[in-house]
Amino acid sequence: MENRIKPQKQVPNLELILYLTSTFLFTNMQGMVGNYRQVYFVNVLHLSGNEIALVNTICNIAGFALPFFYAMLVDRAPKPGKAKFKPYVVMTAVPSGILTVLMFLSPKLSTAPVFGPLSPLMVYLCFVTILHGAMIYFSNTVNNIAIVISEDQAERDTVLTLRGIVNAVGNSGALVLVLVVGLFSGNAFLAREEQRLIFASVLCALFGTAMLLFAMRLVRERVSYSSKKENPLLGFWEVLRNPYALLLLFSEFLQGLRGIGSYMGIFLAAALLGNVDKFILFGLPTGIGTFVGMMLVNLLLKKINNKQIYILFAVFAFFANLGAYWAGLQSFRNPENMLMQVLFFGFLFTMGIPYGATNLLPSMFQADILEDIEVKSHRRVEASIAFIVGLGGTLSGSVIVGYVAPRILLGDYVRYLPTVDQLVDGVMTTVYQEQSYDTKVRMLVLYTIYHGTMILIASLPFIFYKLTGKRKEEIHAKALAYREGL
Repeated sequence: MENRIKPQKQVPNLELILYLTSTFLFTNMQGMVGNYRQVYFVNVLHLSGNEIALVNTICNIAGFALPFFYAMLVDRAPKPGKAKFKPYVVMTAVPSGILTVLMFLSPKLSTAPVFGPLSPLMVYLCFVTILHGAMIYFSNTVNNIAIVISEDQAERDTVLTLRGIVNAVGNSGALVLVLVVGLFSGNAFLAREEQRLIFASVLCALFGTAMLLFAMRLVRERVSYSSKKENPLLGFWEVLRNPYALLLLFSEFLQGLRGIGSYMGIFLAAALLGNVDKFILFGLPTGIGTFVGMMLVNLLLKKINNKQIYILFAVFAFFANLGAYWAGLQSFRNPENMLMQVLFFGFLFTMGIPYGATNLLPSMFQADILEDIEVKSHRRVEASIAFIVGLGGTLSGSVIVGYVAPRILLGDYVRYLPTVDQLVDGVMTTVYQEQSYDTKVRMLVLYTIYHGTMILIASLPFIFYKLTGKRKEEIHAKALAYREGL
């Protein structure tokens, strides 16, 4: 093993560009739904907090349970010499695009007098959401390709870093698109928010679907897989018995709870800036900060290990969010003070820096844990580990947050006032209501102080994470030796 030739750079530049472009546009498509689906419920369908919580709970419980079966399907051993993830991306790209648009299209079904669990609108919203989640799950295996696009550890980590950067930008890309579409709100065709959301989702779906199909013709998977047929449940067992996977699972659960703060962001931006189309002015500084954070992670990896970087950035996140709260509160109290306005947006940038670590490093942890499992069990369990680790984030960030956040937003604590549609110069137009000072402050507390605290708490499990340094290098060498035998 000591005389084995080390792998060299394997991914051509054109292939890398096409791969990153495909993940960028796919994430842009996901970002459209992730950022604006709840806005659609609040401002277009005008559902109550309890009604939104009911839809979210049903769909998120399904999304919590169904990936158990999806993961077993994806982790089946491919035929010798065949790709593991690309076929799923190709098969589900078009359905994913169509369902992205349907997430913002609802038949004119009345919700009065009670929006019950068997109402036509409830059935429709849940059906479309669950089906969209299924298609996106399989399309999202495009992101798994980064783990197997190269057998060289350094090149793999570089691709994971670049993928994290373009995905962060891609998620914000939907905000830019909605802003651009919003500039034409004076046009009768786009005067209502519902029309703007549909138009933006169509654009996201078209570009995302087309690029996925094109890129998969040239992108390759280079890690060798065993073609031995085994009980798919064994993949879950291998993950559950790995102590590092359990630490990551617990951290992701805690990380997901910060979603209550994230949920408030777009509505806070609307309260301060006039409408959700301008959320980009919130999202852009944070997105740029995330980009900078990922670049810093890449630089720091040459000096310290990923565990130390994660904890360092989590501490930074706590203080950055405290600063954002202070600056935001001062700008509320003195709206004419431009210095405080600028300072607030500056702190939004600093808030984004630790997101670079919290978004990127879990993928690197997961890649290292995969090799640890591979060495011990001779199995590649990408989908199984994604499911088990994702259980934490799904339970907290989807099921719990999906139920709690809209009730907080529209309940007695925040008391956010939804939009109204009314005639303006003969055109039915979406009009935003003025939010109270207390409403803005309470959303700000959740968006900053609460958010930063949860990031800090989520870093605590990594105190016990030891898959770093020499131990990590030894496991990688053993994994390469095993693959050569295949």
